[in-house]
Amino acid sequence: MTQRVINVSALEAETVDSRSLLWWGNLGMMAIEGTMFAMLIATYLYLRMVNLDWPPSTVPRPDLLWPTVNLGILLLTFIPARILDRAAFRDNVPLCRLALGVCVVAGAAFLIIRFRVLANLGYKWSDHAYGSVIWTCIGFHLLHVIAATAETGLLFVYTLVRPILKKQLLDFRCLAVYWYFVIVTWLPFYFIVFIEPYMTRKGY
Repeated sequence: MTQRVINVSALEAETVDSRSLLWWGNLGMMAIEGTMFAMLIATYLYLRMVNLDWPPSTVPRPDLLWPTVNLGILLLTFIPARILDRAAFRDNVPLCRLALGVCVVAGAAFLIIRFRVLANLGYKWSDHAYGSVIWTCIGFHLLHVIAATAETGLLFVYTLVRPILKKQLLDFRCLAVYWYFVIVTWLPFYFIVFIEPYMTRKGY
């Protein structure tokens, strides 16, 4: 009996693109989390529809300065995330290390300002339905930024102490895509939390 043997020695053992299962797992995770963000938006819209006093008259107008600065920092993280994505694809480890460091600094700055914004909202999550849904929206996104910044920090330290293999380059690319996700998902919440109160509240 003759057996046919195929030589697969020329095939790549690992990839840093969509041929990897990790790549699709990362996208699947973001699809699940994106659905949860969509559910939060739907909850907000439902509460807005069934409450005539929305936002409640006791809620102060939101300050736009620091939230907008925060948004600007988050949008700027797209640049190092994009650099990280392309550098990992080209196996440029020094540039990956630099991009990771910038993302860590930007993420830390974002978190510091975010906590400042939370401390000055003027209402608690327990005050009313509006407070509950707004704090949940901000808090849920905050957890994602914490996770992205912490993972970025760990990978940055890893590049300093360990050799970088192709599987780490794939980790860098998946992290960059996750940063894109974190940036995009905040845009509707920024509008809901800080812009819409000026558009819907009567008397201003």
